[in-house]
Amino acid sequence: MKVFLETYGCDTSKNTTEIMASELVKNGHNLVSKDDADIIIINSCALTGKTEKKIIKRLGELKDTGKKVLVAGCLAEIAKEKIEHAMPEASVMGVNSFSNVAKIIEKMADYKVERLKDNPDMLLGKDRLRINPTIALVQIAEGCLDNCSFCVDRTTRGTLVSYEPDRIIREIETAARNNVREIHLIAQDVAAYGFDIGMKLPALLRKITCVPGDFKIKLSVMNPSSVLKILDDLVLAFNHPKVYRHLEIPLQSGSNRILHAMKRNYTNEEFKMIAAAFRKKYPDITFSTDILVGFPEETDEDFGKTVIVVSDVKPDFVNIHQYTKRPFASAGDTDVPSWKIKNRVDEMSQIADKLQEKSNDKWAKWGGAVTVSEKTESGFIARNYAYVPIHIQRANLGDITNIDVVGTHGGKLLGK
Repeated sequence: MKVFLETYGCDTSKNTTEIMASELVKNGHNLVSKDDADIIIINSCALTGKTEKKIIKRLGELKDTGKKVLVAGCLAEIAKEKIEHAMPEASVMGVNSFSNVAKIIEKMADYKVERLKDNPDMLLGKDRLRINPTIALVQIAEGCLDNCSFCVDRTTRGTLVSYEPDRIIREIETAARNNVREIHLIAQDVAAYGFDIGMKLPALLRKITCVPGDFKIKLSVMNPSSVLKILDDLVLAFNHPKVYRHLEIPLQSGSNRILHAMKRNYTNEEFKMIAAAFRKKYPDITFSTDILVGFPEETDEDFGKTVIVVSDVKPDFVNIHQYTKRPFASAGDTDVPSWKIKNRVDEMSQIADKLQEKSNDKWAKWGGAVTVSEKTESGFIARNYAYVPIHIQRANLGDITNIDVVGTHGGKLLGK
């Protein structure tokens, strides 16, 4: 069959798309453009209401095309009724069924399929077709220890299951032999790795940095509550040239009252302590954070505290999300007026833009070694040791080269 894979959401979705692509090709199916496809697989995400609306809208667009559709992943687990309402004939497949995708689409030739009850599947050691041949997505754990009141991860992914270190190392050794330039360690909470098996993230990082190869390691999102338990050791583990000096740690809110209602298990003071600990050791480390605006009962004072913390910590990148109630999450609908949420989003966006401008100013005269890791419509994106994106026109994907930053344009650093 002719199949098109359409991916929404985080690196976990991209990871499973790569696995499905390989599984389909091995079983004789062809990966084609969406226009030429007989079957479209939507690898879904359920983290935000915005993404859910986008997927449901997409199903409406596909409804009368005559193409068969399989909705895979998190949204199939929690919003089957909405999927059926948008496209009654769509098949669904849960988060544990990715290795069975070829069998599922073969059955779809005859009837609608619903497969949501497979046992959890190890997502290491699987054959894959990489979305980006220079980047290896290596999942180190499944599930989460936290139970945040706005999040559905515990419902869709379950509690933490850390993968065995030796399996992770073998996956990375294979990637390094294939000349991968970046190893992205992914999980619902990377910092929680090993809390269930005794080996913590810093020890795993030290093992990975011993793997031969010319690559760098990027850590995906780490919850502050988990980072606090390993802070000193984690700071030291970053002191290796193979580890990108870059953090992704979501604040969500600067109000301790709202953080408690979110069940986030840390305070704004502890968040600031984490940032300070890393910056004391590595003054040039880059820092990305997430802010959730409009959580139930968020007052102007609560939002003001978020503004203060963000302004104090000065992250390089701020991702802003608007709260929407998620199925099976304990937090209810927001009681914050929509106009007020919009104003807060606009205010935070202005702060984020200014912080990114200041971050760009710090790197405006930088020069040095970079890894060319992404292709864009106008050229390439190269990353330096702090994972700073620098746009260049001419390169080859996977190059390790020296460049100079020569200016900025539209909030982007330009290199030559």
